[in-house]
Amino acid sequence: MADRRPTPAARRVAFRYKAYGLAIVADAEMPELPPVRDLREAALTRVRVTLRGATRVPAEPAQWLSVTAYADGKPWLKSAKVADGYLLRFPGLADFMVGADGRSVDCVAAGGDVAEVTLRHLVIDHVMPRVLNLLGSEALHATAVVAAAGACAFIGEAGTGKSTLAASFHLAGLPALCDDCLVLRDEGRILATPAYPGMRLWDDSFAAIAGGAEPGPPVAHYTTKTRLVGDVATFAATPQPLVRIYFLRRIAAGAPPAVERITPAAAFPELVGASFPLDLGDAAMLARHFLMISHVAASVPLRRLLIPTDFGALAAVRAAVIADLAAG
Repeated sequence: MADRRPTPAARRVAFRYKAYGLAIVADAEMPELPPVRDLREAALTRVRVTLRGATRVPAEPAQWLSVTAYADGKPWLKSAKVADGYLLRFPGLADFMVGADGRSVDCVAAGGDVAEVTLRHLVIDHVMPRVLNLLGSEALHATAVVAAAGACAFIGEAGTGKSTLAASFHLAGLPALCDDCLVLRDEGRILATPAYPGMRLWDDSFAAIAGGAEPGPPVAHYTTKTRLVGDVATFAATPQPLVRIYFLRRIAAGAPPAVERITPAAAFPELVGASFPLDLGDAAMLARHFLMISHVAASVPLRRLLIPTDFGALAAVRAAVIADLAAG
């Protein structure tokens, strides 16, 4: 593991950002996130993020709460409950300690070849969704944009094109809301909280929809994905009513896109599978979690969106979604 002891300058400087409805105070710059000058404007909940702290390799937990793996079975993320909070381990990349109350995230160990851009990505896109769960918020593994009626979320397995579809909507003029982490609030109606301006795209997706533009900054050192960075002015900065959830399913190239209604009962297990619960042994959290998902399933119109495996069909897919929204 690399020696990441803080320099005196790193101890003094704090960088302030807003994402996921939180104020994030970091010891390193996080250019992916919109800055905020006054923390009182950012959020009620403040989370401290340390990327340049002293290295301390955590002891091997007696038991892992959960293990998320790649398709080949290789572990991607392992989480465990430890004495002072939670350990999130990305094998071969980095270890993060999350405070028991969710208000602190510390990178405590990182591989010697792991760049800081990768650490930022792991925190922003993988650790923070699980921190939200500890803070009492609910989030779905979904990408969303804002149409005239409100927020539209896209849920699907890896490779179904959530980010590509949302990015194409964004480039067609719709404000982006989030990429892969949709924070929900229940205020009598379901509200979707903005994440940060940016979407992660594979090379072929970027080339297909970005009109010859130069690729954006890299997401991390271990992937060829780049970020399509949206202008803050075209990013939805305030919570939006969630008016649709589309569950994506790929169909053969050349077939027409289609939108089908689905029932709350059919959607419920897919919503559960698209959530980020950190501690499955926390009964109170699970009760809150399932209550929220039940309310989402019962109150937000749910659709199956059939998408041809063809970048050239994106315009037709967008038209099908807009027509469905217009139909009410």
